[in-house]
Amino acid sequence: MFFRDLKLKPTTIDVTFVEARLPVRMGHRDASKVFGVPLNRQLAASAMGTLTKVRTHEAGPDDICGVTLYLGLRNASRDGLESVAHMLDFLHAPYGSSIRRADGGEPVLFGVAEGLEISIDSALAPDAPARRDLARTCSQAMKGLAINRGWIKRADRTVFYFYGESVRSMQDRLSEAFDTHPVLATARARRLA
Repeated sequence: MFFRDLKLKPTTIDVTFVEARLPVRMGHRDASKVFGVPLNRQLAASAMGTLTKVRTHEAGPDDICGVTLYLGLRNASRDGLESVAHMLDFLHAPYGSSIRRADGGEPVLFGVAEGLEISIDSALAPDAPARRDLARTCSQAMKGLAINRGWIKRADRTVFYFYGESVRSMQDRLSEAFDTHPVLATARARRLA
């Protein structure tokens, strides 16, 4: 059956604007793909609202040090905010993340991931394939413990960012890779604040 001249009925849904702030270092990763798209899918599936915008905060060119997600929620009560916080925890939101109504109010603090920064001399990873190889080696060493959030070049160092439940566990797993891999032998690992 063919319908001609369909007219959509205008619909309005009352939403409250909310901001979720994540203090995450991401390197070259796309914040929309990492956090925005999956969160928007979850919000749509649960009929809670929608993501309106993803904004990154940069410490320098291409050096993401935080992400703000702007949302329109049907239920912006404390329970509604906590539900969104749980969705972001599933996406490995770092400790110190918060969500609050755009018009103010008490924030809900959340986060389940600790950050680990691994830096090496940029001469040891001069191109994208070399950086991918190092990131893959570190990811395999920390399999099941951490997720890679990208890399960034700073002066004479290349820095990789990983997030997981325990920095201590990640460092323990990496110690063997640092001892056996020729490039990682000179790497430095430190906890992200």
